[in-house]
Amino acid sequence: MDFSEPSEAIQIRKAIDEFIEREVAPLEREHDRFLGEDYERHIVDDDHRQVPEYRDVVAEIRQKSAEAGFYGMSMPVDVGGGGVDVLTRSIVGEHVSNRPPGFHSAILGGAGGPTPILLACDERQREEYLDPLMEGEITTCFALTEPDHGSDPHYMDTTAERDGDEWVINGEKYWITNGPYADFAMVFARTSGDDGDYDGITCFLVDEETSGYSVDRIHRTMGLTPGDQCALAFNDVRVGDEQVLGEVDRGFQTAMDWVGGGRINIAATGVGKAQYLLDKATDYASSRETFGKPIGHRQGISFQLADLATEVEQVRWLYRYAAWKLDNGERARKEESMAKLRGAELYNEAADVAMQVHGGSGFMKDLPIEREYRSARVFRIFEGTDEIQRRTIARELI
Repeated sequence: MDFSEPSEAIQIRKAIDEFIEREVAPLEREHDRFLGEDYERHIVDDDHRQVPEYRDVVAEIRQKSAEAGFYGMSMPVDVGGGGVDVLTRSIVGEHVSNRPPGFHSAILGGAGGPTPILLACDERQREEYLDPLMEGEITTCFALTEPDHGSDPHYMDTTAERDGDEWVINGEKYWITNGPYADFAMVFARTSGDDGDYDGITCFLVDEETSGYSVDRIHRTMGLTPGDQCALAFNDVRVGDEQVLGEVDRGFQTAMDWVGGGRINIAATGVGKAQYLLDKATDYASSRETFGKPIGHRQGISFQLADLATEVEQVRWLYRYAAWKLDNGERARKEESMAKLRGAELYNEAADVAMQVHGGSGFMKDLPIEREYRSARVFRIFEGTDEIQRRTIARELI
Protein backbone atom coordinates (compact mmCIF):
# COMPACT_ATOMS: atom_id res chain seq x y z
CA MET A 1 0.00 0.00 0.00
CA ASP A 2 1.38 3.39 -1.08
CA PHE A 3 0.88 6.20 1.44
CA SER A 4 2.73 8.84 -0.58
CA GLU A 5 0.86 11.87 -1.83
CA PRO A 6 0.09 12.01 -5.58
CA SER A 7 2.73 13.98 -7.43
CA GLU A 8 -0.01 16.10 -9.00
CA ALA A 9 -1.23 17.16 -5.55
CA ILE A 10 2.30 18.24 -4.59
CA GLN A 11 2.67 20.26 -7.79
CA ILE A 12 -0.72 21.94 -7.41
CA ARG A 13 -0.04 22.87 -3.79
CA LYS A 14 3.21 24.55 -4.80
CA ALA A 15 1.48 26.38 -7.66
CA ILE A 16 -1.34 27.57 -5.39
CA ASP A 17 1.15 28.87 -2.83
CA GLU A 18 2.78 30.91 -5.58
CA PHE A 19 -0.63 32.09 -6.80
CA ILE A 20 -1.64 33.21 -3.32
CA GLU A 21 1.61 35.09 -2.83
CA ARG A 22 1.38 36.75 -6.25
CA GLU A 23 -2.37 37.41 -6.64
CA VAL A 24 -4.16 37.04 -3.31
CA ALA A 25 -1.78 38.42 -0.69
CA PRO A 26 -1.61 41.91 -2.28
CA LEU A 27 -5.41 42.11 -2.25
CA GLU A 28 -5.48 41.02 1.39
CA ARG A 29 -3.04 43.78 2.29
CA GLU A 30 -4.98 46.36 0.28
CA HIS A 31 -8.36 45.36 1.73
CA ASP A 32 -7.29 44.29 5.21
CA ARG A 33 -10.40 45.76 6.81
CA PHE A 34 -12.35 42.81 5.35
CA LEU A 35 -10.12 40.44 7.35
CA GLY A 36 -9.42 42.34 10.57
CA GLU A 37 -11.11 42.47 13.95
CA ASP A 38 -14.18 44.30 12.61
CA TYR A 39 -14.45 42.37 9.35
CA GLU A 40 -18.18 41.72 9.79
CA ARG A 41 -19.20 45.37 9.87
CA HIS A 42 -17.07 46.14 6.79
CA ILE A 43 -18.15 43.22 4.60
CA VAL A 44 -21.91 43.89 4.72
CA ASP A 45 -24.14 46.95 4.55
CA ASP A 46 -27.11 47.83 6.77
CA ASP A 47 -29.26 45.28 4.90
CA HIS A 48 -26.67 42.55 5.60
CA ARG A 49 -25.76 42.30 1.92
CA GLN A 50 -22.08 42.13 1.00
CA VAL A 51 -20.81 45.50 -0.21
CA PRO A 52 -19.78 45.88 -3.89
CA GLU A 53 -16.09 46.40 -3.08
CA TYR A 54 -15.93 43.08 -1.24
CA ARG A 55 -17.81 41.31 -4.06
CA ASP A 56 -15.36 42.80 -6.57
CA VAL A 57 -12.34 41.43 -4.69
CA VAL A 58 -13.88 37.95 -4.53
CA ALA A 59 -14.77 38.11 -8.24
CA GLU A 60 -11.23 39.17 -9.16
CA ILE A 61 -9.71 36.23 -7.29
CA ARG A 62 -12.30 33.86 -8.75
CA GLN A 63 -11.54 34.87 -12.32
CA LYS A 64 -7.78 34.81 -11.82
CA SER A 65 -8.11 31.37 -10.26
CA ALA A 66 -10.11 30.19 -13.28
CA GLU A 67 -7.42 31.52 -15.61
CA ALA A 68 -4.76 29.71 -13.57
CA GLY A 69 -6.69 26.43 -13.72
CA PHE A 70 -7.47 26.08 -10.01
CA TYR A 71 -11.12 27.11 -9.91
CA GLY A 72 -12.60 24.07 -11.66
CA MET A 73 -9.75 21.65 -11.11
CA SER A 74 -12.01 18.74 -10.09
CA MET A 75 -14.22 19.06 -13.18
CA PRO A 76 -13.49 16.96 -16.28
CA VAL A 77 -11.05 18.22 -18.88
CA ASP A 78 -13.70 18.18 -21.62
CA VAL A 79 -15.64 20.97 -19.85
CA GLY A 80 -12.54 23.04 -19.16
CA GLY A 81 -11.59 21.56 -15.79
CA GLY A 82 -8.39 20.07 -14.52
CA GLY A 83 -9.63 16.49 -14.30
CA VAL A 84 -7.96 15.92 -10.93
CA ASP A 85 -9.23 13.00 -8.87
CA VAL A 86 -11.02 13.18 -5.51
CA LEU A 87 -7.87 12.40 -3.52
CA THR A 88 -5.84 15.16 -5.16
CA ARG A 89 -8.65 17.72 -4.80
CA SER A 90 -9.09 16.90 -1.11
CA ILE A 91 -5.36 17.12 -0.37
CA VAL A 92 -5.22 20.51 -2.08
CA GLY A 93 -8.31 21.58 -0.14
CA GLU A 94 -6.65 20.65 3.14
CA HIS A 95 -3.57 22.64 2.18
CA VAL A 96 -5.51 25.77 1.23
CA SER A 97 -7.50 25.57 4.49
CA ASN A 98 -4.34 25.47 6.61
CA ARG A 99 -4.11 29.27 6.68
CA PRO A 100 -5.47 32.19 8.69
CA PRO A 101 -8.77 33.69 7.49
CA GLY A 102 -8.32 35.29 4.09
CA PHE A 103 -9.52 35.59 0.51
CA HIS A 104 -7.97 32.27 -0.50
CA SER A 105 -11.32 30.52 0.10
CA ALA A 106 -12.44 31.89 -3.31
CA ILE A 107 -9.72 30.01 -5.18
CA LEU A 108 -11.39 26.59 -5.28
CA GLY A 109 -14.91 27.73 -6.08
CA GLY A 110 -16.91 26.53 -3.11
CA ALA A 111 -20.69 26.69 -3.09
CA GLY A 112 -20.94 29.24 -5.89
CA GLY A 113 -18.57 27.51 -8.28
CA PRO A 114 -18.58 24.54 -10.65
CA THR A 115 -20.19 21.36 -9.36
CA PRO A 116 -20.33 17.88 -10.91
CA ILE A 117 -24.14 17.96 -10.90
CA LEU A 118 -23.89 20.37 -13.85
CA LEU A 119 -22.27 17.66 -15.94
CA ALA A 120 -25.90 16.70 -16.62
CA CYS A 121 -26.26 19.90 -18.70
CA ASP A 122 -27.23 19.44 -22.33
CA GLU A 123 -25.32 21.28 -25.04
CA ARG A 124 -27.32 24.50 -24.78
CA GLN A 125 -27.23 24.52 -20.98
CA ARG A 126 -23.51 23.90 -21.00
CA GLU A 127 -22.93 26.91 -23.22
CA GLU A 128 -25.25 29.17 -21.20
CA TYR A 129 -24.42 28.05 -17.67
CA LEU A 130 -21.50 25.66 -17.26
CA ASP A 131 -18.99 27.32 -19.60
CA PRO A 132 -19.22 30.82 -18.06
CA LEU A 133 -19.29 29.22 -14.59
CA MET A 134 -16.01 27.44 -15.35
CA GLU A 135 -14.54 30.76 -16.52
CA GLY A 136 -15.48 32.42 -13.24
CA GLU A 137 -17.74 34.88 -15.07
CA ILE A 138 -20.90 33.90 -13.17
CA THR A 139 -21.78 32.03 -9.98
CA THR A 140 -24.53 29.64 -8.91
CA CYS A 141 -26.19 28.25 -5.80
CA PHE A 142 -27.54 24.86 -4.77
CA ALA A 143 -31.17 25.39 -3.74
CA LEU A 144 -32.15 22.12 -2.07
CA THR A 145 -32.59 22.76 1.67
CA GLU A 146 -35.93 24.00 3.02
CA PRO A 147 -37.04 25.49 6.36
CA ASP A 148 -38.86 22.34 7.48
CA HIS A 149 -36.73 19.72 5.73
CA GLY A 150 -33.06 20.45 6.31
CA SER A 151 -31.72 16.92 6.65
CA ASP A 152 -34.70 15.25 5.00
CA PRO A 153 -34.92 16.94 1.58
CA HIS A 154 -36.98 14.27 -0.15
CA TYR A 155 -39.92 15.52 1.92
CA MET A 156 -39.56 18.95 0.29
CA ASP A 157 -42.54 21.28 0.00
CA THR A 158 -41.35 23.11 -3.10
CA THR A 159 -43.36 21.96 -6.12
CA ALA A 160 -43.17 22.35 -9.88
CA GLU A 161 -46.41 21.73 -11.73
CA ARG A 162 -47.06 21.45 -15.44
CA ASP A 163 -48.97 24.28 -17.11
CA GLY A 164 -48.96 23.77 -20.86
CA ASP A 165 -45.38 23.69 -22.02
CA GLU A 166 -44.07 25.31 -18.84
CA TRP A 167 -43.34 24.37 -15.25
CA VAL A 168 -44.60 26.58 -12.44
CA ILE A 169 -42.37 26.51 -9.35
CA ASN A 170 -43.60 27.49 -5.90
CA GLY A 171 -41.78 27.16 -2.61
CA GLU A 172 -39.02 28.42 -0.34
CA LYS A 173 -35.39 27.40 0.09
CA TYR A 174 -33.35 28.12 3.22
CA TRP A 175 -29.68 28.47 4.20
CA ILE A 176 -28.62 28.80 0.56
CA THR A 177 -24.94 29.70 0.32
CA ASN A 178 -24.17 32.34 -2.31
CA GLY A 179 -27.93 32.68 -2.81
CA PRO A 180 -27.96 36.49 -2.63
CA TYR A 181 -25.46 36.83 -5.49
CA ALA A 182 -25.93 33.77 -7.73
CA ASP A 183 -26.62 34.40 -11.40
CA PHE A 184 -28.66 31.21 -11.51
CA ALA A 185 -29.88 28.63 -9.02
CA MET A 186 -30.13 24.86 -9.20
CA VAL A 187 -33.63 24.56 -7.77
CA PHE A 188 -35.02 21.21 -6.62
CA ALA A 189 -38.78 20.75 -6.63
CA ARG A 190 -41.24 17.86 -6.40
CA THR A 191 -42.76 17.12 -9.78
CA SER A 192 -44.49 13.79 -8.99
CA GLY A 193 -44.88 11.14 -6.31
CA ASP A 194 -45.51 11.49 -2.60
CA ASP A 195 -43.68 13.01 0.35
CA GLY A 196 -40.69 10.87 1.21
CA ASP A 197 -40.21 9.43 -2.28
CA TYR A 198 -36.70 9.68 -3.68
CA ASP A 199 -38.16 9.68 -7.17
CA GLY A 200 -40.32 12.56 -8.31
CA ILE A 201 -37.87 15.40 -7.60
CA THR A 202 -36.54 17.47 -10.51
CA CYS A 203 -33.74 20.01 -10.73
CA PHE A 204 -34.35 23.23 -12.65
CA LEU A 205 -31.84 25.88 -13.73
CA VAL A 206 -33.49 29.18 -12.80
CA ASP A 207 -31.99 32.54 -13.76
CA GLU A 208 -31.99 35.05 -10.93
CA GLU A 209 -33.88 37.65 -12.98
CA THR A 210 -36.80 35.25 -13.62
CA SER A 211 -40.13 36.70 -12.51
CA GLY A 212 -41.17 35.35 -9.12
CA TYR A 213 -37.60 34.47 -8.05
CA SER A 214 -36.44 36.56 -5.10
CA VAL A 215 -34.03 36.71 -2.19
CA ASP A 216 -36.50 36.58 0.67
CA ARG A 217 -34.01 37.54 3.36
CA ILE A 218 -30.31 37.29 4.09
CA HIS A 219 -29.48 35.16 7.11
CA ARG A 220 -27.25 36.45 9.88
CA THR A 221 -25.07 33.51 10.82
CA MET A 222 -22.43 32.66 13.41
CA GLY A 223 -18.83 32.49 12.24
CA LEU A 224 -19.41 32.26 8.50
CA THR A 225 -18.56 35.12 6.16
CA PRO A 226 -21.49 37.49 6.71
CA GLY A 227 -24.08 38.08 4.03
CA ASP A 228 -23.49 34.81 2.17
CA GLN A 229 -26.55 32.73 3.16
CA CYS A 230 -30.17 33.50 2.43
CA ALA A 231 -33.73 32.30 1.97
CA LEU A 232 -34.93 32.14 -1.63
CA ALA A 233 -38.61 32.44 -2.55
CA PHE A 234 -40.22 31.06 -5.71
CA ASN A 235 -43.68 32.44 -6.39
CA ASP A 236 -45.21 31.15 -9.63
CA VAL A 237 -41.79 30.98 -11.27
CA ARG A 238 -42.27 29.81 -14.85
CA VAL A 239 -39.61 27.88 -16.73
CA GLY A 240 -39.65 25.69 -19.81
CA ASP A 241 -38.46 22.13 -20.34
CA GLU A 242 -35.15 23.54 -21.56
CA GLN A 243 -34.42 24.54 -17.95
CA VAL A 244 -34.69 20.99 -16.60
CA LEU A 245 -31.27 19.67 -15.56
CA GLY A 246 -30.95 15.99 -16.39
CA GLU A 247 -34.07 13.86 -16.23
CA VAL A 248 -37.48 14.84 -14.91
CA ASP A 249 -38.18 13.15 -11.55
CA ARG A 250 -34.51 12.11 -11.15
CA GLY A 251 -33.01 15.30 -9.73
CA PHE A 252 -32.48 13.98 -6.21
CA GLN A 253 -30.51 10.99 -7.46
CA THR A 254 -28.40 13.29 -9.65
CA ALA A 255 -27.60 15.48 -6.64
CA MET A 256 -26.68 12.54 -4.43
CA ASP A 257 -24.19 11.28 -7.02
CA TRP A 258 -21.73 14.03 -6.03
CA VAL A 259 -22.49 14.37 -2.30
CA GLY A 260 -19.78 11.87 -1.32
CA GLY A 261 -16.97 13.89 -2.86
CA GLY A 262 -18.37 17.03 -1.26
CA ARG A 263 -18.35 15.45 2.19
CA ILE A 264 -14.77 14.34 1.72
CA ASN A 265 -13.80 17.91 0.80
CA ILE A 266 -15.44 19.15 4.00
CA ALA A 267 -13.49 16.58 6.00
CA ALA A 268 -10.26 17.70 4.32
CA THR A 269 -11.08 21.33 5.08
CA GLY A 270 -11.68 20.38 8.72
CA VAL A 271 -8.27 18.70 8.87
CA GLY A 272 -6.58 21.74 7.32
CA LYS A 273 -8.27 24.07 9.79
CA ALA A 274 -7.39 21.78 12.69
CA GLN A 275 -3.75 21.64 11.62
CA TYR A 276 -3.64 25.43 11.45
CA LEU A 277 -5.09 25.72 14.97
CA LEU A 278 -2.78 23.01 16.30
CA ASP A 279 0.25 24.84 14.90
CA LYS A 280 -0.93 28.13 16.42
CA ALA A 281 -1.47 26.49 19.80
CA THR A 282 1.88 24.70 19.67
CA ASP A 283 3.77 27.89 18.82
CA TYR A 284 2.04 29.75 21.63
CA ALA A 285 2.71 26.95 24.13
CA SER A 286 6.39 27.04 23.19
CA SER A 287 6.77 30.78 23.72
CA ARG A 288 4.34 31.61 26.53
CA GLU A 289 6.03 31.25 29.93
CA THR A 290 4.54 30.91 33.40
CA PHE A 291 6.45 30.28 36.61
CA GLY A 292 9.74 30.22 34.75
CA LYS A 293 9.03 27.79 31.91
CA PRO A 294 7.00 27.52 28.68
CA ILE A 295 3.45 26.31 29.29
CA GLY A 296 4.05 23.63 26.64
CA HIS A 297 6.36 21.86 29.12
CA ARG A 298 3.43 21.33 31.47
CA GLN A 299 1.51 18.12 31.14
CA GLY A 300 -1.87 19.81 31.26
CA ILE A 301 -1.04 21.62 28.02
CA SER A 302 1.25 19.17 26.26
CA PHE A 303 -1.19 16.26 26.55
CA GLN A 304 -3.97 18.31 24.93
CA LEU A 305 -1.65 19.06 22.02
CA ALA A 306 -0.53 15.44 21.77
CA ASP A 307 -4.11 14.17 21.66
CA LEU A 308 -5.10 16.74 19.06
CA ALA A 309 -2.08 15.97 16.86
CA THR A 310 -2.98 12.27 16.99
CA GLU A 311 -6.55 12.95 15.93
CA VAL A 312 -5.45 15.21 13.07
CA GLU A 313 -3.40 12.34 11.65
CA GLN A 314 -6.26 9.87 12.15
CA VAL A 315 -8.82 11.98 10.30
CA ARG A 316 -6.32 12.93 7.60
CA TRP A 317 -5.85 9.30 6.67
CA LEU A 318 -9.56 8.56 7.04
CA TYR A 319 -10.61 11.13 4.44
CA ARG A 320 -7.78 10.09 2.14
CA TYR A 321 -8.85 6.46 2.35
CA ALA A 322 -12.43 7.43 1.50
CA ALA A 323 -11.17 9.49 -1.46
CA TRP A 324 -8.95 6.61 -2.61
CA LYS A 325 -11.94 4.24 -2.60
CA LEU A 326 -14.02 6.66 -4.68
CA ASP A 327 -11.21 7.14 -7.18
CA ASN A 328 -10.92 3.38 -7.54
CA GLY A 329 -14.61 2.94 -8.23
CA GLU A 330 -15.43 1.38 -4.87
CA ARG A 331 -18.46 2.09 -2.72
CA ALA A 332 -17.39 4.48 0.04
CA ARG A 333 -20.67 5.70 1.56
CA LYS A 334 -19.62 4.61 5.06
CA GLU A 335 -16.12 6.08 4.81
CA GLU A 336 -17.43 9.36 3.34
CA SER A 337 -19.77 9.81 6.29
CA MET A 338 -17.11 8.77 8.78
CA ALA A 339 -14.69 11.32 7.33
CA LYS A 340 -17.25 14.13 7.29
CA LEU A 341 -18.37 13.31 10.86
CA ARG A 342 -14.88 13.17 12.30
CA GLY A 343 -13.56 16.09 10.22
CA ALA A 344 -16.29 18.35 11.56
CA GLU A 345 -15.79 17.18 15.13
CA LEU A 346 -12.02 17.58 14.78
CA TYR A 347 -12.27 21.19 13.64
CA ASN A 348 -14.47 22.00 16.63
CA GLU A 349 -12.14 20.20 19.03
CA ALA A 350 -9.09 21.96 17.60
CA ALA A 351 -10.74 25.36 18.02
CA ASP A 352 -11.56 24.52 21.62
CA VAL A 353 -8.03 23.31 22.41
CA ALA A 354 -6.46 26.35 20.73
CA MET A 355 -8.77 28.62 22.71
CA GLN A 356 -7.88 26.87 25.97
CA VAL A 357 -4.14 26.91 25.34
CA HIS A 358 -4.21 30.61 24.44
CA GLY A 359 -6.35 31.40 27.48
CA GLY A 360 -7.61 34.98 27.59
CA SER A 361 -5.63 36.03 24.52
CA GLY A 362 -7.46 33.42 22.45
CA PHE A 363 -10.78 34.83 23.55
CA MET A 364 -9.91 38.28 22.22
CA LYS A 365 -10.40 39.46 18.64
CA ASP A 366 -6.70 40.31 18.36
CA LEU A 367 -6.10 36.70 17.26
CA PRO A 368 -8.09 34.60 14.76
CA ILE A 369 -8.75 31.88 17.37
CA GLU A 370 -12.16 33.19 18.41
CA ARG A 371 -13.25 33.53 14.77
CA GLU A 372 -12.22 29.93 14.05
CA TYR A 373 -14.05 28.86 17.21
CA ARG A 374 -17.28 30.39 15.85
CA SER A 375 -16.70 29.22 12.28
CA ALA A 376 -16.12 25.60 13.24
CA ARG A 377 -19.58 24.97 14.67
CA VAL A 378 -21.47 24.93 11.38
CA PHE A 379 -19.30 22.09 10.06
CA ARG A 380 -21.30 19.73 12.27
CA ILE A 381 -24.53 20.90 10.62
CA PHE A 382 -24.16 21.53 6.89
CA GLU A 383 -23.79 18.84 4.20
CA GLY A 384 -25.52 16.43 6.56
CA THR A 385 -25.54 16.81 10.34
CA ASP A 386 -23.55 14.59 12.70
CA GLU A 387 -26.73 12.63 13.29
CA ILE A 388 -27.30 12.04 9.57
CA GLN A 389 -23.70 10.84 9.18
CA ARG A 390 -24.13 8.41 12.07
CA ARG A 391 -27.38 7.14 10.57
CA THR A 392 -25.63 6.53 7.25
CA ILE A 393 -22.73 4.74 8.94
CA ALA A 394 -25.11 2.55 10.93
CA ARG A 395 -27.09 1.64 7.82
CA GLU A 396 -23.93 0.64 6.05
CA LEU A 397 -22.93 -1.53 8.99
CA ILE A 398 -26.33 -3.16 9.47
